[in-house]
Amino acid sequence: MAVEDRIRRAKKMLSQINPDKVKDDLKKLERAIEETWSYMKEIGVNEICKKCAEETGSCCKEWVEDEVDDVMIVMNMLMGVKMPEKRFKEGFCYFLSENGCILKVRPTICVNFLCDKITKTIGFENEKKLQEIAGRELELGFIVREKILKQLSFYFLERNSSKSYRLPSHSREKISST
Repeated sequence: MAVEDRIRRAKKMLSQINPDKVKDDLKKLERAIEETWSYMKEIGVNEICKKCAEETGSCCKEWVEDEVDDVMIVMNMLMGVKMPEKRFKEGFCYFLSENGCILKVRPTICVNFLCDKITKTIGFENEKKLQEIAGRELELGFIVREKILKQLSFYFLERNSSKSYRLPSHSREKISST
């Protein structure tokens, strides 16, 4: 599904969400995201990425946007992220702007990936600490995602579109196999 279609679908899904049911978890997630970015800045990752992007155009290639599904878009919209109307630069991720990624909640690969240039520059101990901090962000993102999916379980049932999303394991709803 094209990214523009996922954004349109996420906007429809957003109207089915009760934000109060995830408000506290979203706040925790936002703090964890801020902690990840803060530590990345502290150890120089942001500068390394910025310089590399200026030299090579960024590692955020177009295929990366395929890792961003409707639910992740919903999570970002709930956190106040405005979705772009069009791609900033051909051949690169739809969510890349002139200032970097616009997403707060990012795919696992975007949170975890560190190129050789970064790992050699920051050293093992900083890499280890960054992965621990980023792990909290990913864990909280998973929790929020599950709570949103639980609210949307009827959405997938009504539209018979559950094949691309799994219902949370704690969901009582069943999907017929026919």
